[in-house]
Amino acid sequence: MARVLKTSVRVLPNATILDLEGEIDIGNSPALRATLFERIPTTSRLVLNMTAIRYIDSSGIAILVEGLKRARDLKKAFVLFGLGPAVYDVLRLTNLLGVFQVFENEERALEADAV
Repeated sequence: MARVLKTSVRVLPNATILDLEGEIDIGNSPALRATLFERIPTTSRLVLNMTAIRYIDSSGIAILVEGLKRARDLKKAFVLFGLGPAVYDVLRLTNLLGVFQVFENEERALEADAV
């Protein structure tokens, strides 16, 4: 059975928020990559809402790393918030928690100084 990832976009004056819902795997991570690469150049801060992500595999993690690198290359902020246990554990096990800027909630993700 194919895993489903729903993505919705909210554009704010100082940020773009991607609300992600479902599961990120090799089947749907290319679509997420396309969305990230489309949105990063158009905003000063890309915020990924991970509260409704129940599963992420290595391809999904690779896309997040690629998005972070692209954002840094363009001097844009790339932040995550609302990591559930599934995403948190994968980032912790891959030693990537410290690589990403991770916040508890949307308010903190939007107010934090991020580079």
